[in-house]
Amino acid sequence: MKKDLFRADVARSGNVKIDRDSAVINGFAVVTKGVTKDSRGEFDDISLDSVVELGNKLKTGVKSRFGHPNMSSTALGTFLGRVRNFRRDGDIVRADLHIDKTAFETPDGDLAGYVLNLAESDPEMFGASMVIYWDEEKREGLDANGNELPPFIRVTNLFSVDVVDDPAANNGLFGMPFFSESVRPSAEMTAFLDKFLNNPDAVEKTIGFLNRYRLSKETENKSKKEVAAMDELTVEKLKDERKDVFEAIHKQGFDAGVQDERGRTVAILKKAESFQGMSALALESVEQGLSLDQSVVKFQQKRLDDIEKASAPVVGPDGEEVSKKKVTHLERARQYQKEHGCGMTDALKATADKR
Repeated sequence: MKKDLFRADVARSGNVKIDRDSAVINGFAVVTKGVTKDSRGEFDDISLDSVVELGNKLKTGVKSRFGHPNMSSTALGTFLGRVRNFRRDGDIVRADLHIDKTAFETPDGDLAGYVLNLAESDPEMFGASMVIYWDEEKREGLDANGNELPPFIRVTNLFSVDVVDDPAANNGLFGMPFFSESVRPSAEMTAFLDKFLNNPDAVEKTIGFLNRYRLSKETENKSKKEVAAMDELTVEKLKDERKDVFEAIHKQGFDAGVQDERGRTVAILKKAESFQGMSALALESVEQGLSLDQSVVKFQQKRLDDIEKASAPVVGPDGEEVSKKKVTHLERARQYQKEHGCGMTDALKATADKR
């Protein structure tokens, strides 16, 4: 799965219906079938169906913001409301925006009234852009111009549906000039954090640094005598001078280790039961000290290998190889869905080709 958030192209709504009494914009376009503007990928029927499925999973609706889709709504006061009732309308996914009452009074004015007026007076300017986690399904062949076909976009998580002008340029009608200078530092910090968090280890390393910094500051505030005593403290010295403390710490650490190991082992074995026929692989995972997540990856890979083996070429009576039809990603997903009783989106995610 892609670790970065992908902002889809703006979908222009056209014929929308405005219910001012309920503050609802009905039938605006969320996403349209086709290749994205930057040719990063293509939304096909499976993509659109996944958006509908994921959008309707949340009973409260998918959040919607005004303006920059990556900024904190708390910092900028851009929360508009919730998007509900996702449905297919031919090659378009449509939904309804239920505007929250807080959007009528924000630090930067009446966002709700502005959006309602715009959608009513000039609906062609009312655009929406999804923010999603996604995967790719590679395609073979070339287009009419001899270029590689863009991969199909497989939506794995629908993060938000934001009202925007252009997701690639946040300085248009729905962009940054609408906001006051008081919130510009938040916008700049958001841009920095987006770049910083592209490193998957960023959060863990930052927490580690902060913990070391806190301990360092606490040490500085202690007297020189206490610091000196701490520097001289060893395991053997603690064992000799405070045997009770040493044994208590040792026992606590041992008990915690046993409990953690028991929990890891039980979790792996229980997960193996849901995959069926994975007992040997589960035992191997326990012996190798793998985590539950690492073990699940091995189970899934084994299941995919079994599916691929089942689709291997057949040898004829004279030893010649009889080719079979290549199993597509969609066929693998349907087989996985049948075996595990999950939704199509989860099945597509689990059976996606590794890159």
